Amino acid sequence: MNGRLRQLLFGRFARDTAATQVSLGISTLCALGASVILWRGLGKTGYGDYALVFALYGMINVLNDLAFGKVSTSLIAKARGAGDRPTTTAQVAYALKMTVLAGAAVTLIGLVIAPFAAVFYGNTAFGPYAMLLFLAGIGGFGRSFTSTVLAGVRRMWTLAAFEAAFGALRLAAIGGAMAAGLGLGGVIGAHVTATFALTLAGLVVYRKLAREIGLPRLGRLAREAVRVPWWPTFRIVAPIALDRQLLRLVQSVPVLLLGKLTGSTQPGGYYHLGWSIVINLGLGFAGLARNLLPFFAELRGKEQHDRLRRNYRRSVVVAGLAGVVVAGVCVPLLPPVLRFLYGEGREAIAAVAYALLPVLVVDGFCIGVSAFIVITERGWWAVRLKLALLVPGLGALVGLTLAGRALWSDGLLGAAIGAAAAYTVWWAALSLYQLAVSFRALDERATPAPPDASP
Repeated sequence: MNGRLRQLLFGRFARDTAATQVSLGISTLCALGASVILWRGLGKTGYGDYALVFALYGMINVLNDLAFGKVSTSLIAKARGAGDRPTTTAQVAYALKMTVLAGAAVTLIGLVIAPFAAVFYGNTAFGPYAMLLFLAGIGGFGRSFTSTVLAGVRRMWTLAAFEAAFGALRLAAIGGAMAAGLGLGGVIGAHVTATFALTLAGLVVYRKLAREIGLPRLGRLAREAVRVPWWPTFRIVAPIALDRQLLRLVQSVPVLLLGKLTGSTQPGGYYHLGWSIVINLGLGFAGLARNLLPFFAELRGKEQHDRLRRNYRRSVVVAGLAGVVVAGVCVPLLPPVLRFLYGEGREAIAAVAYALLPVLVVDGFCIGVSAFIVITERGWWAVRLKLALLVPGLGALVGLTLAGRALWSDGLLGAAIGAAAAYTVWWAALSLYQLAVSFRALDERATPAPPDASP
């Protein structure tokens, strides 16, 4: 076996990716198990209520997913690659600051909005359920912070175990709530409890990590987090955040829209479950995507730009072809698998999943795009294009949902087709434009400055 092949199969990047894939495999199985328990335990209407509450939470939780973790992961890895300890400490402190602030904002905004949402949907139980769920906003800061730091310092096996633990704990908590007959309120309470438990575990993991690699202890880090400025890094985060939220919109908007248009939560429940199936299948790429960010950032810190480009192109080809293969395999396998797992209602779930399969292919070919934008810090170049695409993208999603309502009574299939179309067009346009800008940024950094001609 030659050296290049050995490095590809057994090098650190391959080992880190394998660790993340194992974690995501466990998380996928846990999520699948939870969805089966919820679907069979709550019934179609109860699962629809569950989907509606989590869709509202997902819309507000964009504040907790504004790419702070992704950017901090990149900057931590870049600083460590350059051997810059003070900058590493500052970026870890920034990650702590922003995860706490974002989580608190999600909880506060959610507690205010939840009662109005209950009135909007004419469901008195909706408000208390949503208010309980929004406690997970602040409750999840420790999990987000620890995951960011572990990825930034490339402790991928520890990160894999940590993330898998959350999936297993959440599945156990939901299963216990359903076995005890606690219903939807018990399920939401179990989710929030698992979130708080992982935050405490995450802080313990960080404390051990800090001793091992010389990061500040939590007390000192908290004081540093108060002092660290928020704006310099936020300049990088803001444009990237627009990319991150398309997925959130495609997931949540149809559920909220169907709940209002049909006066029933069942269509939204079908959509939510079909979307969850497709996204869980796409987690096969997520391990590679998560590992690309610190890997690329480390190469950037070492100014190994040619190697960075080469590895990016290789990852796109592999993940893109894998997306095509996975989508093709799903076509014949979905009906029997859904029949076995979910029983009644499988036809509607399958229709949504089939309509959303293009998302798998798009995710494969677009893998690593956000990582490339983060490390080259050129996201602002594409802001106007992103905003220009946002309106027609959402318009297509809403318009096809309304058309589906007219043609197929509940709008479910129209919502799925509209979501897939919006997502595909958005990412195709953004990826081509952003990569052109980012490759140019690398070329500019790699080009030596002309000699000084002054006397």
